[in-house]
Amino acid sequence: MKAVLFAGAEIERYDFCKEYIQNADVIVCCDGGMRHTRALKIIPDYILGDFDSCKKEDFNYYKELGVKIKTFPTQKDETDMELGLDFALELGVDDIVICGGIGSRFDHTLANAHLLLRLLKKGVRGRLVNEKNCVELIDKNMIVKGKKGDLVSTIPLSMEVTGITLEGFAYPLTDHTLTIDDDIVAVSNVMLQEQCSITIKTGYLFVIQARD
Repeated sequence: MKAVLFAGAEIERYDFCKEYIQNADVIVCCDGGMRHTRALKIIPDYILGDFDSCKKEDFNYYKELGVKIKTFPTQKDETDMELGLDFALELGVDDIVICGGIGSRFDHTLANAHLLLRLLKKGVRGRLVNEKNCVELIDKNMIVKGKKGDLVSTIPLSMEVTGITLEGFAYPLTDHTLTIDDDIVAVSNVMLQEQCSITIKTGYLFVIQARD
């Protein structure tokens, strides 16, 4: 089951959201993320959060429509995004796309990227996406789909990622090891074909498809 979560970071253009929404089984808004679903003219299945960062008009709009709302206290240990992810996991989803999770607050963006590890350890595919980025965390093989000339960066999350092999890229690697404090040799690689492969033996590796 696939879920799309909307968080509160800015989204300049919504065209990238459509492919994820049309394939979603459930849509969840995390607090201020409900303004994005209003802009997209869609009705989420659930809304949750402490509602300290949303507009009252958005909240009341969905409340009047009868959307299921889960309210949490402002003083809490979890971020609204964490609550949204945990709730989606309770629903039994195995694929989660987070929209509105990459923003001007680097601390929030970094924390959201690290939440992908929580999903990966539970066997759930997670992606953090906006207009220019798709961030995914892997611990095994992956086929990257795109078009020739697309940029892909592979950056370690764990201290060491071993056995990295990149095929179909302008700068291939074979059984390479990357560490957090090593040379950044795998940033802004270029796809030479529509499907490229990434394999690793151990560790956690961010795969970031990006464009300027």
